[in-house]
Amino acid sequence: MTDTSFMGQKNMTSERAGSRLKSTLFNEFSWIWGGTTALFIICAIVAPGVVRPAAISSMLPFAAILAITAVGMTIVIQMRGLDMSLPGAMTIAGLLFAKIGFMTGSTLLAVPLTLAIAIGIGIVNGLLVAKVNITPIVVTLATNAILLGAVRSVSGGSPMSAPKELEAFSHSTLLGVPMTLVLAVLFIVAISVITKRTIAGRRFVAVGANPAAATAAGIPVLRYQVATYALATMCFAVAGMLYTGFIGSASQTAGNDYLLPAIAAVVVGGTPFSGGRGSVIASGVAALFITLLGQMVLALGAGTSVQLLVQALAIIVAVSVRYLPELFQALRR
Repeated sequence: MTDTSFMGQKNMTSERAGSRLKSTLFNEFSWIWGGTTALFIICAIVAPGVVRPAAISSMLPFAAILAITAVGMTIVIQMRGLDMSLPGAMTIAGLLFAKIGFMTGSTLLAVPLTLAIAIGIGIVNGLLVAKVNITPIVVTLATNAILLGAVRSVSGGSPMSAPKELEAFSHSTLLGVPMTLVLAVLFIVAISVITKRTIAGRRFVAVGANPAAATAAGIPVLRYQVATYALATMCFAVAGMLYTGFIGSASQTAGNDYLLPAIAAVVVGGTPFSGGRGSVIASGVAALFITLLGQMVLALGAGTSVQLLVQALAIIVAVSVRYLPELFQALRR
């Protein structure tokens, strides 16, 4: 082999490595890391109280709860759906956990029973979407209405106190890190590894990207679609139980403030509604971004309406940023 051909191969290898690095660092899911870092810097300038250790410590549990809901919403959107039953599922899970915990006197029994009910709700959603071919938003809106009715029936119109064990767990820390954040990270890492590194995960992505092609390839599409909604509802239920424990009571409106932020976190994180592609890690970081953004707006004296407006603008900016590389390429041509 001549020196010229050797150098040529070496240059090609370097170019491929550089291309892979560039695609990893500058893709639709990676910008949220820089955006979150920039937001921390902006907060340190315009609202320094938001980034003080005590403020961050009190913010992280809520960001973690939002991240868990965003994980569930991400996998549904990867399956070309949208789960609007999040508020009802999150609220009823908190109430059921509190009620079952007090009735049985065992939180260890209340957790699996509540999760089993949540998974059952998700399976019904998935079957109606995949088997009956009803639009996901219609199915999940109807489910949410039913669940909110069940909330009124279970609660009797008044909040319920959270079991002390759940309250202690939600406020506990592991090496100084809130336990809710630890649980959120475990959720994110587990689902990310499954979807990126396993055969089942690759099939899940294939079903979301093109159900017809996945069916032709022999993949059990129905099974994956139903399992997606079951897993998403389980995520919402876990978030609802953690929220109940953190605030100390199971209210009738626990999940109402999490639907738009969860969808916003998915969109800001870069997961498209076209299905298939997605990143639960980016959605988790975006949940921190959304929570910090809300805290900054409130610290500056703005009301809830302005906070919602800022969230909407963040979604628009995130969607616009996603197409900037294509715009730059078009301008170069």
